[in-house]
Order: sequence, then structure tokens, then C-alpha cells
Amino acid sequence: MSYDYLTDSRDRVVFGETPVLLQPCFGEKLPEPEDFKHRFVCGQDGLYIETRNKVIELRQCVAQSMLPLPYGKIEQTGIRLRNGRIPNWILMDAVGKSSLSAPNEWAGLVVWNEASGGYELFEPVVISSTPGKISYRNTIPDGLIPVMDLHSHGNGPAFFSSTDDRSDMDGFYIAGVIGNCRSINHSFVTRMVVNGHFLPCPDLHMFFE
Repeated sequence: MSYDYLTDSRDRVVFGETPVLLQPCFGEKLPEPEDFKHRFVCGQDGLYIETRNKVIELRQCVAQSMLPLPYGKIEQTGIRLRNGRIPNWILMDAVGKSSLSAPNEWAGLVVWNEASGGYELFEPVVISSTPGKISYRNTIPDGLIPVMDLHSHGNGPAFFSSTDDRSDMDGFYIAGVIGNCRSINHSFVTRMVVNGHFLPCPDLHMFFE
């Protein structure tokens, strides 16, 4: 795609890294987005964000148009786990570990193990954990691809704090918080993280078998 009309090289870099495409009405479908990058696609009813990597695909409307636009209709929207849903025992394991850690916070990652071809629950090395904060080494072994970033809020409710917002400024994954960990009824919140953008997400349980 030519960006010759952009007179400033900085604009060409921005548009090259995060392009805006038009959904075809009649021709072939658009090529798949580059892994780990996101792009915007203008369709008949508004603007969509698209992205993918080895484990997740996303296509979601971010701005509805007030007028019908002369472009193609965008279908098959939502978030899809490319390797199928996550085994439910992984969520139960995360909830159990959160309960045992309460009132302190707990953290873990649902990852895809490329070698074994399956999902796993990976627990990072914790530096410190209190009822209000957890810090840990933000590294994972080679061959493990993050799918879902989970942490708990101890005995408090599930919500995304300003600390969570800062932590989620990079990467491409589903983020979830487990709250009320000593209660019979745990609370959960979920969002999709796309390179610093926070997008609405189905209920956490929808990603598990």
C-alpha cells in the first residue's frame, strides 16, 4: 500500500505499522493481519480492529457508523482461541490457588505449550505478594505462548485497577481478575488486551470447556 500522500515520514511509519483497510464488497477477502500487529478495517457498519497470533484471533467493532458505508460487510466477529477452548481444570486450578493465597494476591498465566501442543497453567516467580499488590518476574520459558493473564484480588472484588492498566500496556492476550477468593461465589472480570488497547471481552468462563 502506498502512503506517498503522507508528507511526514512519521505518519508513514504509524500507518505502516497500524494500517486502515477497506472491506471489499465484491473482490477477494483481505489477507490475514500480521502476527502480533493490529490493524483497522472499515466495513459497511463501522470501524473494526483485527489482530492475531499463534493462539488468538480477534475481530471486533470499535466504532459504529451513523451512515451505511459503501464497503463490504464484516462477519465472524469476536475472539477465537485458535487451538480450541482451554480445559476447565486449568480454571479450577487457578481459582483454587487464588483461594489458598488469599488474602494475598495470586498470579498465573494460561499458556500454549508449542512442544506438547496443549494448554498449561504457568506460575511466574513471585517477588512479593500482599492483599493489595503482587509483583513477579515477567519472563516465561521459550515455547510457551501467553493466552490468558490471570491474577486475583484476594478477598476483594474483581476489577481492573490502575496498576492493572499500567501492567497491561504491552502484549496481546486475554486478561482476567479473580475476586472474593475466600467466598463461595468468586467474582470475575475479563478484557482483551491488544498492544495497550483494552477491549470488551466475553465472560471468562466462555474460554473454557
